[in-house]
Amino acid sequence: MDQKLNLLVLRCRDIEVSRVFYEHFGIVFEREQHGSGPVHYAAVFEGMVFELYPLKEGESADRSRLGFAVNLETDLRESLDAAGIEIVSSYEFDGRLIFVVQDPDGRKVELIQSEPKASEGDWTRFRSILLILAAIAGSLSFLNYQSEPMNGSSVLDVYFFYFALLVSLLFWPVMVVAVVGFQAINPYSDPVWTRPTHSCNPFRLKNPLCIAHFLMYFVMAQGAGALVTAILGGWLQSLMGIGMIIGGLEGLWALELVMKRFPEKMALHDDVDVAGNAPPE
Repeated sequence: MDQKLNLLVLRCRDIEVSRVFYEHFGIVFEREQHGSGPVHYAAVFEGMVFELYPLKEGESADRSRLGFAVNLETDLRESLDAAGIEIVSSYEFDGRLIFVVQDPDGRKVELIQSEPKASEGDWTRFRSILLILAAIAGSLSFLNYQSEPMNGSSVLDVYFFYFALLVSLLFWPVMVVAVVGFQAINPYSDPVWTRPTHSCNPFRLKNPLCIAHFLMYFVMAQGAGALVTAILGGWLQSLMGIGMIIGGLEGLWALELVMKRFPEKMALHDDVDVAGNAPPE
C-alpha cells in the first residue's frame, strides 16, 4: 500500500510572523477560515497541505522539526544571509550540506539545496538577442532628430532640453518604485517574487521585477547604440544616449529599493519540496 504525508499543521504564536518566515522559502499561503474557526494560512505543494494555525490561549508551541529541499538561484548560505535568517548549525548528510535555522516559534528547520527547476528555462540567449537589436535600433532611431552642432541651435532650446533631461532623471527612479511597488498589492501578481536575473523570463507578467529588470537593460542598450553613432546624430543624440544609460542604471537602483521595501514579497527560490531524508539532531 502506497503512503504519503498529505497534511502538516503548525501552531504558531503569531501566524503573520510565521507566514513571512516560511514565505522566504517560496511557500505561497492563502488566508482561510472554516466557519467560526480561527483564521489561518494554508499552502499546497507536492500534494501536501501545509497550514499555520494560531496557538490556543495557554498552549505551548511544539518542537517539531521540519526539512525543506529548496531550489535557489544563488548560493543557499548567501540567500539566507540576504534574508536575515540566522544559520543555527550545519552538517553533511549523504554528501550534501544541510543548514539548520529556527522559525519564529523556535522549531528547527533544515534546508538543503535541490536541483534547479527547468520549467522556466534559461532566457539568457533570448534576452541577449533582444538587447543587441535594441542597441542597433538605438544607433539609428535618433539620427533624424537633428544633425546640427550645438552652437547652431537656439540657446533657449538647449537649456530647455537640459532642464527636461534633468527632471526626467530625477523622477525616473520615483516612477519605477511607484509602478513596480504597486504590484505588491496587485492580486494578479505572484504572491512571492523571485529576484530578477539575466536568465529569468522577461515577459513573466506576474513577476514585475523580471519585466522591469529587462526593460532597464533594454533602455541602456538603446542608449549605448545611440552613443556609437552620436558623431552622426549630433549633440542631441549624445545626450539622449547618456540620459538613457543613466536612466537604466537609476531604474536598477530603484528595483533594489522595491525589494528592500517589500521583503515579505521576496522568495529565496522558485520551488519548495519536502526533504524527508534528513536525520534528526
